[in-house]
Amino acid sequence: MEEKPKLYQHKEKKEFKNNRQVYYSMDKEYTNIIWNSNDIRKKINNIINSPSFIYRTEVNIVIGNETIVRKIIGIYNNNLVTIDNEHIPIDSIKDIYK
Repeated sequence: MEEKPKLYQHKEKKEFKNNRQVYYSMDKEYTNIIWNSNDIRKKINNIINSPSFIYRTEVNIVIGNETIVRKIIGIYNNNLVTIDNEHIPIDSIKDIYK
């Protein structure tokens, strides 16, 4: 069998610096921030009325000192409804964000 030519492989000899450092600030406690329930309702309405919201969206919800991640689909009475049919009272939410 005759030997076939090898494929051309360009050798990169430069150093890549496109890896960025990421800062994660979820360790902060939200005890100093006091949100009004109207502010929370405005945030929820902004999330639901955004163009990226089609049927559901994944949000981070701060309740007490705990942050939970849920997929919300809407508001019913005074509760936030998740995709798993879980009702979260809006009065108990301290902060909500995408």
